[in-house]
Parts: sequence; C-alpha cells; structure tokens
Amino acid sequence: MTTRPRSLSAFLLALLLASAGATALAAPAADSEELTGRAATGDPAAIVKLLEQARAGDAAAALEVGMLYYDGRVVERNFALAREWLDKAAAKGQTQAMNLIGHMYQEGLGVTQDYVQARLWYRQAADAGLAAAANNLGWLYLEGYGSGKSPALAKEWFGRAAEQKFPAARYNLGYLYSNGIGVPRDAQHALDLYREAAEGGYAPALRAIGWAYQTGQGVERDFAAAKSWYEKAAEKGEFEAEAMLGQLFQQGLGVAPDLNAARAHYEKAAAGGDPLGQLFLGWLYQQGLGVAQDYASALAWYRKSAAQGNATAQNNIGYLYDQGLGVKRDDKEALAWYLKAARQDEPTALFNLGHMYEDARGVARDLDQAFRYYQSAADHGNIAAKRILGQAVR
Repeated sequence: MTTRPRSLSAFLLALLLASAGATALAAPAADSEELTGRAATGDPAAIVKLLEQARAGDAAAALEVGMLYYDGRVVERNFALAREWLDKAAAKGQTQAMNLIGHMYQEGLGVTQDYVQARLWYRQAADAGLAAAANNLGWLYLEGYGSGKSPALAKEWFGRAAEQKFPAARYNLGYLYSNGIGVPRDAQHALDLYREAAEGGYAPALRAIGWAYQTGQGVERDFAAAKSWYEKAAEKGEFEAEAMLGQLFQQGLGVAPDLNAARAHYEKAAAGGDPLGQLFLGWLYQQGLGVAQDYASALAWYRKSAAQGNATAQNNIGYLYDQGLGVKRDDKEALAWYLKAARQDEPTALFNLGHMYEDARGVARDLDQAFRYYQSAADHGNIAAKRILGQAVR
C-alpha cells in the first residue's frame, strides 16, 4: 500500500502534541535573588564599597559580587570572576552561591558542562535548606542528567522544596501527577498543586491551570476559564500562554474564530522565543491561514522551533523537504528531520519514516522496517498508522 507523508494531519494534532508543553516541567534556573539596592543601580561608589566588603571577608557581599558578574547587568558578564567570588561565598555557607555554581556546571557557563558536579553543588545547597536547589536537584534526577533517571528521587526533592512553599517545585510536582510520572496519575491533585504554585505568583502554573480548564483535566472543561488563566499568565510574560491563547482563537474555542487574533498571539509568543508560538506561526504560513501562503516563512519559523527541540516542528521541516514545498525536494534531508522528531516519539514522524522505508525514499526499501515504524506510530496514537495496520480507530 502506498502511503502519503504527513505534516500536521490536522492542526488539532499539534494541539494534542503540545499538551506536554502546556504543562511542561519547569527546568532548573539559577534562581538568584534580585540584585540588592547596594549595587543594582550600577552606582560606582556602591560597587566599590561592595567590593571592599567582599575583600574584607563579608560572605553576603562576596555572593552579591559574584551575582553581579554572573548576571552581567551592572558590570560586564564574566563567569570566571563570578565563580571566584561565588566560591568565596559558598565556602562561608552561602547556599545561593552553591546553587549558582551548580547552575554554572549544569549549563556549562565558564566551566565544562558537568551534571555530576551540578548535582553535587545542588545537593550541598539543598541539604542546607535552599528550596531552589532542591527543586533543581529534582529536575536532574527526573531527566537523568548526571545519573540514571529516578522519578522517585525527583518526587522526593520536588517535595522537599514544595514543603518550603517554593512555587516552581509545587508546579513540578503537579507535572508529575498530571502525567503519572513516578506517582499515580491524579489530575485533581495536579491542579491543586498548580493552584498553590499560582498563588505564589508562578506564571507557568497560571498557564497550566488554563490548560486544565481547556482539556477538562481535574475540572470541568471551560474554555472561557482557560482563556482567563492564559491571559493572567501572558500578563506575567508567559509566552507559551500567548501561544495557547492563539489556539483558542484559531479553533474558536470559547471565542469566535479569529485568525488575525490567533496570528497576533502567535507572533508575540514567537518573538518571545516560545517554540510552540513559532511552530503554530509556521503552520499558518504553511497553510495560508490568515496570511498569504509562504513556505519560506513557514520553514524559518519551524527551524526556530526545531532548534529548541520541538519534535512537531522537526517533522514539519522534514515534510517540506519531502514534498519540495518552498525548497528543493530532498529525500535525504526529509529523512534526517523525520529521524530527529522520531527520536522523541513524535507520532507523525514515525508514520512518515514508515512511508520512507515502504517507498524507498532516501533509504533502501525495507518493509519490515516500515512495519516497525508504522507500529510505533500506531502505539503513539497515530490514526493513519492504525488504519494501515488494520487496527481499530477510536
């Protein structure tokens, strides 16, 4: 049977695939406090005095000097000098300094990226009572960076931080319960945790509550409520919430369908660097929805999203090369992009790889391999693959 490759077989598929993003795990952040009044204004006299205090052995001043160099808003960013002063502060028990050093190792800022060292520094700060470090440690265990994946340890460390009312940790615990990772799936408990995080002003939690209302997880489906929560998150600069607002307007969920409004929200999200906003904006250009059809613009936005790891965008780039839309048709390039997306179990990409192997596009014909990809696509919910395999479609 000859099959046809797919980009987004329906735009709703993109929305469904975005569900993980709508309640995505909060990744570790440096989580340093705002610069204090002593040096935040960049007053030379204040900075000189701060340096004098730091050189005299004041641990709090050493921490702040390290933060000045780490942040680079008041002085030129210099990770080597940041590390020097943060080491001095950490040696005197400053837990924020320990956490920042951990983050430097996690991200490879001024040092060789080393997740084991990041974990050790986070652990030191967490054991000393810093909630932000406990939350960061939980993330490393959940993702398996520097160790094997351990949802149980992730839950433990998120829990320790949540007990200290750390909003990001409450959100991350909600993510575990929402997705049944290391705990029984419990949408109601997840929503409760998101609400607690939202009370602490955590913008991603506001967006996650909106998603719960949009999808009816732990609460009765209510698109108007979803819109309200997304707007609250967007007001706090949460760009993914802007993308989800665009979805409501594009699909006419609780509002009149309005492609102009959808595009405006996508553009704001995309300009803020949100991969979903970039993906959705690319889709408008690919399909010519509310804009002139423009494959070059679609590809440009897909590339921005794909560079951040969005699997659907990676699949869609493959599709453009597969079909020669705005680019020269290139089976090898299409195959490479489908493989990138398939490594994240993107269902449409798995289906498209089956198509490539069945029709000998970019690879030698291999019906066994085609079958394996179709089966994997079906296992991940791809309806077209289920039909090819003769499975019941629900």
